[in-house]
Amino acid sequence: MRAMSLSNIFHRTFRIVAWLGVLLLLLGISHGTWASAAKEADNARKILVVYTTEDGTISESVRILDLLLGHFARNVVFKSDEAVESEDLRDISHLVYYGAVPRALPQQAAQLMAAYRGPFLAVGENVGQLGERFSYMSVEQKVAIHKVSKRDDSSYDLLDQTYPIAQIALRRGEAMLQGWKGEQAYPLLAVGRNSYYFSAVNLDAPFLYYLGEGLYPFFREQPAAGHPAYIRLEDIHPQSDPVLLKAAGDVLEDKGIPYMIALIPVYTNPVTHEQLRLKDTPKLVEVLKELQKRGASIVLHGYTHQYRHSETGEGFEFWDVENNAPIMDEPDREVTVRHRHDFPSKEAYESYVEKNRQFNESYTRHRLESGIKELTELGLYPLGFEAPHYTMSQEGYRVAAEYFQYVLGQVQLGDRDWQRMSTAPYVTAPAFLHGMTLLPETIGYYDAVSPSTAADTARKVRQMQFVSGGVIGMFYHPYLGADRLKEFLAAVESVPGLEWIDLKRLEHKPSERFQAVDRTNTPLVMTTGSRPLPELADMGVSQKILWGIAAVVALAVIAFLIYTLRIRMSLRKQLFEERSIHG
Repeated sequence: MRAMSLSNIFHRTFRIVAWLGVLLLLLGISHGTWASAAKEADNARKILVVYTTEDGTISESVRILDLLLGHFARNVVFKSDEAVESEDLRDISHLVYYGAVPRALPQQAAQLMAAYRGPFLAVGENVGQLGERFSYMSVEQKVAIHKVSKRDDSSYDLLDQTYPIAQIALRRGEAMLQGWKGEQAYPLLAVGRNSYYFSAVNLDAPFLYYLGEGLYPFFREQPAAGHPAYIRLEDIHPQSDPVLLKAAGDVLEDKGIPYMIALIPVYTNPVTHEQLRLKDTPKLVEVLKELQKRGASIVLHGYTHQYRHSETGEGFEFWDVENNAPIMDEPDREVTVRHRHDFPSKEAYESYVEKNRQFNESYTRHRLESGIKELTELGLYPLGFEAPHYTMSQEGYRVAAEYFQYVLGQVQLGDRDWQRMSTAPYVTAPAFLHGMTLLPETIGYYDAVSPSTAADTARKVRQMQFVSGGVIGMFYHPYLGADRLKEFLAAVESVPGLEWIDLKRLEHKPSERFQAVDRTNTPLVMTTGSRPLPELADMGVSQKILWGIAAVVALAVIAFLIYTLRIRMSLRKQLFEERSIHG
């Protein structure tokens, strides 16, 4: 009887542990499937964007669309309404039309888009020319709104001023986002079956956040729970105070917050033009290496963060701000920007443009390689790039993508005006960054001069909470002291589901260009227990649940083994005693 009971107990316990193991395996497979399914969907999507702009070229607003769509797909093609052909719509999974200006569409473009039967998103003007699929609504006039809400008004965002949107009347369908004028609601994002319409032409913030929220249902994608966040310690250069830097790092480490250090290897004096290199400041280098070892991620923030006679940290480096043009000559030479009408022929102008592009490429490459070399020789390994003042030519982004996989902050939207820059509400890889992933800065920095820093920060945090999975990206200057850093963090730490991004834990693919510069062959610096993650989304709740179940199963197995061992020892003792009695 005792043997039978022991056998029953053994088999029952074994079945329980086996079922728990199977459950864990299934969840593990499911988790891997969810992650890989998201990646497969991302790779399978092929998006065509047709645009109508003033001059028929890709405008800054079209680039904002690129920023948003880059979160959902890597294959995005842009065509003007004059250039789109039937071949462009072959095998696409989604169609997007952006009308920046009211205009009669070319007949071919209108017919091709009207005939498309897949998911279709129209933004801005000219939606009435896109066929019967948008007949579920009618556009009447413009209306100025002061608030935006989701389907019900319990989740809303107040605007700092009124903005115009198209006033539309729904015959069928529903409003997924609504704009408000007083107590009256107007559809901002309307949908009828798989035909979506976003009724604002303006795609600058905050409307890029609203459209960003609306893209989840358009792609039928469930956003990740919670909000990713990150913080950079900004503008660290050879003149920075190592004591204040370490104090800021200590605050973040004590809170368990991974962080980045935006590092400039060379300081240039604006008066004497003398340069102080990081290697000439051993105390600062010692602190930087210690913080890196303890978990900080280094980001290259330019080589000197200046151009011409500006001071490091204040000047621009990858943009000629005096001429508001890409850098096309050495900093000590006068530059005159020339245009098409300054040349006798198209060929002469194109030759001039190509010569400038080649200089811009070589200049950018030299600065990036010099910065990488200065840092890696000191044992500091830059895992990302941040352009000084976020300004960089489109050619510059192409070159930077040969060295870095991640770019931080905001991005310049074109080569016409450096002040036209933007960010995204979520992590994205737009086409114009040539494979780089943007970790967006969304709530700015601690402004010690403003009398309403706390209120301003809280407002920006609320705005990012309006977007599902919206990134809360920010930076801080360590010279402001540790107390203000704690105050800055307090405005963010209360956000439900906050997930701090650790740049070291993201996927890092080897770069041949980077390795060619980094003669030290410095390995990727990883903190104890950290590991590369294939996708940022894998840091969510499902992974925590999976590890929790794994812990439960592990404890069950250990308990089972201990219990079995004790039973066996008890049985052996009983058998020994019985043999002794009968012996």
